[in-house]
Amino acid sequence: PTTNTCGRQSITPATQRIVGGVEAIPHSWPWIVSLQVRDHFCGGTLIDTRHVLTAAHCLTSASSSQLRIIAGLHERSNKNNGRTQNIGVTRIFMHEQYNSITQAHDIAVLRLAQPVQLNAYVSLVCLPGPDPQESMPVTVAGWGSIHKGSALPNALRQVTVQVTNSQAKAAYPAYFNVQRQIGASMPYVGGKDSCQGDSGGPLMYNTNGQWYLSGVVSFGADCALSNYPGVYTRTSTYLNWIHSKINSY
Repeated sequence: PTTNTCGRQSITPATQRIVGGVEAIPHSWPWIVSLQVRDHFCGGTLIDTRHVLTAAHCLTSASSSQLRIIAGLHERSNKNNGRTQNIGVTRIFMHEQYNSITQAHDIAVLRLAQPVQLNAYVSLVCLPGPDPQESMPVTVAGWGSIHKGSALPNALRQVTVQVTNSQAKAAYPAYFNVQRQIGASMPYVGGKDSCQGDSGGPLMYNTNGQWYLSGVVSFGADCALSNYPGVYTRTSTYLNWIHSKINSY
């Protein structure tokens, strides 16, 4: 996306930093999509009108013929409301070195059967410029569980977390690689389970009024304990890979 239009929304998102997150203001994250096979199973993010960035681990058993994305969605139960766009997927590009045991290179690109139509409810995120640094606030959003074992929420939710790479390294010494991943966790959560968005969904960073896709939800964010941060695939590391897939025909 051209740098001046990406990462800006018509509808301003909520800013309150509530532990455990808050329901998003409808359509305030217009680049977030729901990946569906019959129903929602992972999140993804529109990086151009024909491509969605998501996590490889979402797609290990998916075939493109069964997969659809829904853009412009707020409530999962209301996916035919005139604001949503329901589009098929023609190609799945999983990272060639994705490791399902360590979750290294947990990133994938989906090519859509037709381009999304950009409007107030559907728009594009910016691919990252500078990465957020330790302890900076970042935002995760998705339809993931709110508490361990609970049903998926109907409405899109968001939570502000902070970059905690040092904590991630301590929590996952065998797996966490700061060159390829970002750790982020809820500040001030004492021993509570905290869920942080959906697999495949975005970790977003705001700079100068634009939102950048800093990371892709990979592991640990689905109700991890407070000293186990969520781990996100570091988008900036994979920019060349992403562009090679977007441009391959």
